[in-house]
Amino acid sequence: MLILGYSYIFRPGCRAVLTSRLLTGVVVDSGDGVTHICPVYEGFSLPHLTRRLDIAGRDITRYLIKLLLLRGYAFNHSADFETVRMMKEKLCYVGYNIEQEQKLALETTVLVESYTLPDGRLIKVGGERFEAPEALFQPHLINVEGVGVAELLFNTIQAADIDTRSEFYKHIVLSGGSTMYPGLPSRLERELKQLYLERVLKGDVDKLSKFKIRIEDPPRRKHMVFLGGAVLADIMKDKDIFWMTRDEYQEKGTRVLERLGVTVR
Repeated sequence: MLILGYSYIFRPGCRAVLTSRLLTGVVVDSGDGVTHICPVYEGFSLPHLTRRLDIAGRDITRYLIKLLLLRGYAFNHSADFETVRMMKEKLCYVGYNIEQEQKLALETTVLVESYTLPDGRLIKVGGERFEAPEALFQPHLINVEGVGVAELLFNTIQAADIDTRSEFYKHIVLSGGSTMYPGLPSRLERELKQLYLERVLKGDVDKLSKFKIRIEDPPRRKHMVFLGGAVLADIMKDKDIFWMTRDEYQEKGTRVLERLGVTVR
């Protein structure tokens, strides 16, 4: 049996929100290939507000390879990709204040970490630890046009109905492996507050104390969409109308959704 409308009605953003036991929120879902900003209101995704950023895990890995090559380390973009991906997951983080991180990297060795490669080579990784994930916030670093994840999130919420914005700001949910970097939640919060201060409050710092923001970073968010799907399936297990057999799907395909009133074109 398959759950009816699983991929059509309950998109990844909805499933991630379900995992957090929320009905309203904005999901920042960043995996290996793409990053999505997905607003969900009362359990329904809002596709007209969903935004896409073409930077995610594999792009950060490629950028880390480039940075290490510039340091003089020998890596093959394809053969060593998995090795560098594992290094990224172990060592990389998002800098809270990028200027301060750059100063530390230039003037001290406090950020330097040693990493042993599968062939036994020992390399030292310093500023690259925060420089690679910085592409999520500054896409131009990897020659991608457009705004970074923080500004995209801000723009998405501000494009929503004015009555829903405060709820969205208070229920931001991180999902996917590329949101696992230490420091990402606090950096997102910092940039959102700065954007809100500049563009909404017009620099009035006194009003900023009334601006409420909360970023949920569940420890199991790497698999959050899958977990949300499991929660959804459990919720729907006794609702026969939401389920179909393999034979029904093979006979009608996505047209089987029409029994829920969904128009499939």
